[in-house]
Amino acid sequence: MRTILYRTYGEPAQVLEVAEVPDLPAPGAGEVLVRVQARPVHPGDLLGVQGRYRAPGDTSPVAEGGARPGFEGMGVIEALGANVADASGLAVGARVAFFPGRWGWGERVLVSAEYVTAIPEDVPDEIAAQLHVTPLTAMLLLRAAEAAGIRPGGEDVMVITAAGSVVAKLATALARQRGFRVVNAVRSRARVAELTAVHPDVPVISTDAPDWRDHLRLATGGRAIRVVLDPVGGDLASAMVERLASGGTLISYGDLSGEPIRVDSLAFSVRDVRIHGVSVGRWASLPSDVRAHDLKTVLALSRTAPKLFAVAGSYDLSQVRDAVTHSRTPGKAGVVLLTSR
Repeated sequence: MRTILYRTYGEPAQVLEVAEVPDLPAPGAGEVLVRVQARPVHPGDLLGVQGRYRAPGDTSPVAEGGARPGFEGMGVIEALGANVADASGLAVGARVAFFPGRWGWGERVLVSAEYVTAIPEDVPDEIAAQLHVTPLTAMLLLRAAEAAGIRPGGEDVMVITAAGSVVAKLATALARQRGFRVVNAVRSRARVAELTAVHPDVPVISTDAPDWRDHLRLATGGRAIRVVLDPVGGDLASAMVERLASGGTLISYGDLSGEPIRVDSLAFSVRDVRIHGVSVGRWASLPSDVRAHDLKTVLALSRTAPKLFAVAGSYDLSQVRDAVTHSRTPGKAGVVLLTSR
């Protein structure tokens, strides 16, 4: 079967390749074999290809034979392991989404039935392919924001940076549903009108304006910034930390800038500012009832706001380098999918 792999860490558009590998074995007890039809290209996938998840100082190479990226996708069940049908109600031929699933950028994956979601008929393939990582990240961010002390209907403000991303759009929608005050921040003035059209009741500022800090103060109406959701890091996150209220929290969930966050030490001791990290990789360890609630919420959102699950482009596995290049294009409108039929 075909799969995507990389034999060395580096720029994804240079090191990713299509390879033929042996077919996967039959599913074991509690497993499902899925023929994958579509999977999204996430920034987190590409950080792994770049070797960015290694510990500081770790220069170990990719294991012999290469590594295979991808944890999410959708497809059709080809085989079930022992007891799966009775325990889950899944059936061969059913359309499903999965996360986490190892080697998701291959034509087939073996996934624990616990992490396979049956897809209703009214949810199209392109939305089913992105039902997990992106919206579940948004839900984890909102949960972390609530733990940081922001309250529905309160006076405090949540600022969401890189607000044109799919995660941020979903987080904004969920935050508004819960009654939070939100201000969106984008990196270019060209995106302000676009984002205003998506969330007309949410103020948007552009951080490429020299006086963006003044615009932020006006957008918040002088209210305290309790929480910042940020996937960028670097100078932007550093500037946002400076604008947090005492006791405020920066919730980091990415590293798009590749630069460190610089914070004055007194911000912690005098202002009680906090930095908290969120990773969707921890979602699978949540209690099963919490995960079921999250997926129910996501499926409802996919029906009521399908435009939040926009697809910027679809590419066959053989076009993986074009796909990752497109996925990193500033201002793209939606998720990039890798497909195999």
